[in-house]
Amino acid sequence: MNPALIVVDMQNDFIRDHSPYSCQMLDNILIQRVKRLVEFAREQKIPIVFTQHSIMSNKSNAEFGEPEDVRTCIIGTDGWKIISELGPDTSKDYILRKDKYDAFYDTELGSLLKDTDIDTVIICGVLTNNCVRATAEGAHYRDFNIIIIHDCCGATSYLDDLTHEETHDITLRDLGERIYDLKLMSLKFFEKTIGKTT
Repeated sequence: MNPALIVVDMQNDFIRDHSPYSCQMLDNILIQRVKRLVEFAREQKIPIVFTQHSIMSNKSNAEFGEPEDVRTCIIGTDGWKIISELGPDTSKDYILRKDKYDAFYDTELGSLLKDTDIDTVIICGVLTNNCVRATAEGAHYRDFNIIIIHDCCGATSYLDDLTHEETHDITLRDLGERIYDLKLMSLKFFEKTIGKTT
């Protein structure tokens, strides 16, 4: 196995209650878990890609149909920046700008991974039910093995009858049933088992 870690959209705008469009599971506990995963990946010499949702100030690359008053992840704003505690190392880590849910869509991510012989992607970040899910599906379509660290992801429910946690769990269960060989792991299990094989 030759893995890379993809940290999906851990940006200030998505911190709980930071903006109207924040991830309601992205609190300090989740930030600290992702930080631990990033540090573990560095110890294991696993390459790290931080995705950064990046929307132009004129919204020319925003999601089709998005209302004009939605102002999330606008390039250059504080909300657009990756959470400082996660400390991307610009000399080693790769920061990938994207403007769609799927980090592979119309970006260099696929070729970047293939050119370095990566065969497995380890995914964490937010939102489980948006960009994490879409990126996992994008990886599957490009023949990567997939590991999702489930307690290093977080969701927001858009349905009145589902909590954020229920939406998170249902999304991951559905992905696990639909994508062949996708593995769901806790951070603790990942540290105990995968580290021995890299």
